[in-house]
Amino acid sequence: MKSWQRLLSSLTLPLFLYSASASAAYPEQPVRLIAPYGAGGSSDVLARALSEQLAKELGQPVIVENRAGAGSMIGTSYVAGAAPDGYTLLLVDVPFTIIPALYPDRVKYDVSKDFAPVALLGVAPMYLFVHQDSPIKTYQDLIETAKKNPGQLSIGSGGNGSFTHLLAELLMSNTGIELTHVPYKSAAASVTDLAGRQIDASFTTIASAKALIDGGKIRPIASTSMEPHPATPDVPTFHAGGLDTLNVQSWWGIVAPAGTPAAIISRLESALAAALPDPSVQQRFATVGVSPPQNHGAAALQTAVTEDLARWKDVISKAGISAE
Repeated sequence: MKSWQRLLSSLTLPLFLYSASASAAYPEQPVRLIAPYGAGGSSDVLARALSEQLAKELGQPVIVENRAGAGSMIGTSYVAGAAPDGYTLLLVDVPFTIIPALYPDRVKYDVSKDFAPVALLGVAPMYLFVHQDSPIKTYQDLIETAKKNPGQLSIGSGGNGSFTHLLAELLMSNTGIELTHVPYKSAAASVTDLAGRQIDASFTTIASAKALIDGGKIRPIASTSMEPHPATPDVPTFHAGGLDTLNVQSWWGIVAPAGTPAAIISRLESALAAALPDPSVQQRFATVGVSPPQNHGAAALQTAVTEDLARWKDVISKAGISAE
């Protein structure tokens, strides 16, 4: 028995030493950051804003690679199957936690088991918008009007099962109102029709709606942040009105394949903690309405993922939403 134990030790010790030395030397080659969307979107902007400063912290190039398609599933599946060596990372956002419940038969990865959180990069509140000339001045006005006229008010979204659609469903289920959902190909298309008075309300970010706000076409009546956002101090929060279930912000983070050594995760987490506060990074984040979170760490990202996986699964189930 002891001879077998000695043999096993002789076989596993070199592997352990190799793994430890590889982690200690990390990184020894360029790191790829996969953005599972096309170029030009918020995720792509954040990835490219961060890559240069992160490269300085790591001492190796950080290459942003767009692997778009299937609502982010192509890029996400690719990273799920990548070697857990810290050289292939994934930029994730809220749809990372929506897709599994929306496409249970198509998703080939397990968000809870196939990825390791590295860091939370930023957050952005969502806003409920109405037309500039709408008689609805507050979200309480919208609820009161909807209760008096069930199904008469319409709310647009970026598509069936999109984040903005689920926010609309969350608003309805937690206030007992009935709104007519109008899906669009994007949230931008939704607020464009809102500006044209084709619909009565819509959720999106300030960054996405900025041109229409500046043009006096639409206005925000509530935000999903806990406190009024510095960029919109006069816009009240759902929280201030007692609707805490709408405290749901958009967020972005970085994950690695599950099984990535803890030492490498720690190295990446530290490098990101140093890179994110850089003024040039934050300035570019601000162009898409993204602010620093209270905590950048892996634990903060894990909390966001865990909470949203449960939240959106529940919303999708209760609303009977199915992918088109």
